[in-house]
Amino acid sequence: MHTLDGNAGARGSLTSVPNEVDQTYELLTVAEAAQWLKISIAGMRRLQQRRLVTFVKVGGSIRFAKRDLASYVERVRVASIG
Repeated sequence: MHTLDGNAGARGSLTSVPNEVDQTYELLTVAEAAQWLKISIAGMRRLQQRRLVTFVKVGGSIRFAKRDLASYVERVRVASIG
C-alpha cells in the first residue's frame, strides 16, 4: 500500500482525511477495521458483505470510517438487565 511521506503537508495521507475535518472520518482498511473491532478479517468481510457496517469504496478498495464502526458497536450493544 502506498502512503504519502511525512512531508505531505496539507495533502494528508491516503487513509485519513486532512486535519481540518473531524478525525472521526479516519478511514481504515479491512484489516485495520477488523483489528479495531477485535475480530478476524473474515468476520469483518462478512459484516461488510451483509451490509451490517457502513463502508466506502475508494477506487477499488474498501475502507471503513472509525465513526461508522463506533456507530455499529452502539447499534449491536446489548443493554444490561439490571
